[in-house]
Amino acid sequence: MRALNWIKYLTFTKLKNLIKLYFYFKRNKNLDLVLPHPSFISFEPTNFCNLKCPACPSGTGKLTRPKGYADLNLFKKIIDENKKYLINLILHFQGEPLLHKELGEMIKYANKNNIRTEFSTNAQVLSQNIKTIIDAKPDKIIISLDGLTQDTYNKYRINGDINKGFKSLEVLSSIPKKLRPLIELQFLVFKHNEKEIKELKQLKKKYKIDRIVLKTAQIYGKEQLDLLPSNPRYSRYKNGSDGTPILKNTIRNRCNRIVFGSVITWDGKLVPCCFDKDAKHIMGDLTVSTLNEIRNEKAYKRFVKNVFSQRNKIEMCKNCTEA
Repeated sequence: MRALNWIKYLTFTKLKNLIKLYFYFKRNKNLDLVLPHPSFISFEPTNFCNLKCPACPSGTGKLTRPKGYADLNLFKKIIDENKKYLINLILHFQGEPLLHKELGEMIKYANKNNIRTEFSTNAQVLSQNIKTIIDAKPDKIIISLDGLTQDTYNKYRINGDINKGFKSLEVLSSIPKKLRPLIELQFLVFKHNEKEIKELKQLKKKYKIDRIVLKTAQIYGKEQLDLLPSNPRYSRYKNGSDGTPILKNTIRNRCNRIVFGSVITWDGKLVPCCFDKDAKHIMGDLTVSTLNEIRNEKAYKRFVKNVFSQRNKIEMCKNCTEA
């Protein structure tokens, strides 16, 4: 039942907006239709990170967009303008959200406005921020733990300490159940850690983890093929005719995320979705416009139309598993 804790944030207005989003999703090729407010937002507290993960544009330093920390007043402005319709707030995009000193204030402000909150963390600084987390009361925390020994963990989470990850899980498990957020452990499956999958059940029991999710790794190009697991079950790719990794699944001309949600960078730029990591498709600036003004401008609606008509021609969509 804890997995359904978003239901308590529903109101008649939010439910009505969800229905409108659904009908827009079904009739999206008509650019004259008004695009309703998003029901979820992914907001980036910062794109700075304390690790150097080899398949992450932030960790490898390949992001060309500016780095920084979100302004709390900008965050509050966005919440104020959309709180009537927002059900869920995802406080991560690129970077490590716990590096933002006001993350707790963001969570509290969303809670105050009846919006569910969650964030994903590499858990390297979580234990020393546990008081902030308890006080803020997020609904869900995603812990990324991609290895169960320092050797396997550090092959991808470069500069990371597995013991800090375990310590964070231990501290979270000690929080009284009524106060504890839903804990999801995400395990990115690689060739070097796939043999550890069978040990995850013990970890779940030990640390009172609510849910464990095995995730397929996202890679960029042939040079990262050696990261992929031997078991094809845990890979989203197959080899193309030239050896380049391509998605197993057919790219369909549809996308829930671009209609039902919005992704915002730390400096207030609206991008189509979380696969636009380097903000190459900036749709507008939330420091000067409202979210739904931008979502109803021609640029955004034209992008939506392209996704629903020729998605396989959009470069960032070629690496996406969204059905």
